[in-house]
Amino acid sequence: MARPESEPKTALAARLRALRKAIGDPDRDEVASKIGVGKSTLASYERGESEPSASALAAYKNVFGANVLWIVSGEGEMFADPAHGPAPNRQMDPELLEIMYKNIEMVHRAANLKTPPHKLAVLAAEMYNELLGRVVDVRDKAIVNAVIPVLGDELEERVKEAMRKPGTGKRSAS
Repeated sequence: MARPESEPKTALAARLRALRKAIGDPDRDEVASKIGVGKSTLASYERGESEPSASALAAYKNVFGANVLWIVSGEGEMFADPAHGPAPNRQMDPELLEIMYKNIEMVHRAANLKTPPHKLAVLAAEMYNELLGRVVDVRDKAIVNAVIPVLGDELEERVKEAMRKPGTGKRSAS
């Protein structure tokens, strides 16, 4: 059983602890690994015994979308961009969601599936979430445009596989 965490000694330490909790309260070793420091170093930051280096602050920004000004001073919002941070703070990009929808619609049409629009919308949201899991910054259009076809190909393979299996409800309309 892990020892209980001691109270932060500084406001900076309290903000770092709050940030870890806001991203789902992962174990310190997981966060430390992602920002490139040791678990004991992260614990030292969160207790207020030491302060993060510039490279650690940059990693908080790049990995978690944290607002470095907020970390250092408490000014502004915890996350620099609502597209980053914990899921409740993420805002969906409607144009990107539309691209996902059209991709799914195209795959289903090519497979001769008569999928109701509301089901396509659910699948589009799932594909969008899959994209968020693979892309650090959805504003990076070059990366997003490279990943979308991969997601489409994977969907096409899943549909083909489902159509080969009897009883899946995904058979061609004849």
